[in-house]
Amino acid sequence: MVRLALTEQERERGVVLGATLRRARGARPVREVAAAAGVAEETVRKIERGAVPTPALFTVAAIAQVLGLALDELVSEASQAHPETAVA
Repeated sequence: MVRLALTEQERERGVVLGATLRRARGARPVREVAAAAGVAEETVRKIERGAVPTPALFTVAAIAQVLGLALDELVSEASQAHPETAVA
C-alpha cells in the first residue's frame, strides 16, 4: 500500500495540533504526560514538534484526556489554520 504525500495544509494542521498540546501541557514534564496517556515520551515530543502531522486518533485522544482537552477543541484549533480543510 502506497501512502500519498501529505499536503501543506495537513502538515500545518499537525504543527498547530502539536503547539496546542504543548501549550496545554504547560510546565508538566513530557514523561508525566506520556506515562499517564500510556504512550512513549518520544511520541509526545514528535507530535508537539509537528513531526507527526497525522498522529493516530487514539494517541491524540489519550494525550488530550490527560491534558483535560476535548477532541472537538483540538479539531477546531487545528482547522483554524486552514478553514477550507475543516472536518465537517
